[in-house]
Amino acid sequence: MRDRLTEAGPEMTLWVSESEYRFSGLLMRLVGLLMPGAFRKQSQQHMQDFEAFAEQGKDVREAKD
Repeated sequence: MRDRLTEAGPEMTLWVSESEYRFSGLLMRLVGLLMPGAFRKQSQQHMQDFEAFAEQGKDVREAKD
C-alpha cells in the first residue's frame, strides 16, 4: 500500500492511495479473481472513514445509521 497526501489548496488535501493485493492461498486467489470489486469497495470505505475522522472528528467505531 502506498499513500500520498499533497496540498491541493488552502485547507484542502489530496489523498491518493494505491493498493496491491497479493494472495498466497488458493482460496483467496480465487476470491481475488472472482470478486475484485469487494476489495476496492472495502478500501473506499476505509478512506471514507478516515475522511470523516480527519474532517469531522467522527469515531468510525460508532454504530452507523
